[in-house]
Amino acid sequence: MEPIKRVSQTDMVVKELTKFFLTDAIKEGDKLPTEMDLCDQLRVGRSTVREAIKALQVMGYVKIEPGRGAFLKRKTLETPVHRILSWLGSRKTEVADLIEVRMQLEPLAVRLAVERATDEDITQIDAIRKEYEATLASGPFTEAIGEKLGDLDARFHGAIGEASHNLLLIDLNNLVIEAFRDFRERTFRVETHARNAVGPHRKIVAALQKRDSAGAQRYMKSHLFKALEDMSLGAGQ
Repeated sequence: MEPIKRVSQTDMVVKELTKFFLTDAIKEGDKLPTEMDLCDQLRVGRSTVREAIKALQVMGYVKIEPGRGAFLKRKTLETPVHRILSWLGSRKTEVADLIEVRMQLEPLAVRLAVERATDEDITQIDAIRKEYEATLASGPFTEAIGEKLGDLDARFHGAIGEASHNLLLIDLNNLVIEAFRDFRERTFRVETHARNAVGPHRKIVAALQKRDSAGAQRYMKSHLFKALEDMSLGAGQ
């Protein structure tokens, strides 16, 4: 027997809304009920409704237009992205555990890199960042591009570990990167997740170039928290 899984209110709202989307009461392009209406109908708080709508946006069901509200983009998702998010959702605990370990290792790695990296090390890290952005901008987003971005992200974080010049930390970092490979390959096939890495990568490189230890650690932690948030929302079924 498998243990009973605890289901969050957000997950339950997502489930109810995806069932609602399949009814004749709403068509693709229609505006969703207001937050207050959804709160009243589902008997949950506004924060829960907002989290659910964000999750549905990441999953591709909903489009949010600032100042206008949320609109139904697709009534159902039988797409590779949906399968990826479902796969991640079934493994959220494993992903969270790995990111918790990364949150300890990688801020240390980037702090040591600020102190010990050569100019050539930082140039190499920046070159990987530039290749990542060029790949993302190279054309319509596909799973193949997402897989390449996942590999480049692994190289980016691995290069920072190498720049620490601490052999034990490099080995530990590479071990975690390898353990994270399957999750990274899948999550970077989701365009939203892939694009969310651009800004943090730029900030981390800029801090390395300035030899800004506090900034580099702060941006790395923020980057990893965002990755965890993306996976939690995107895999919220």
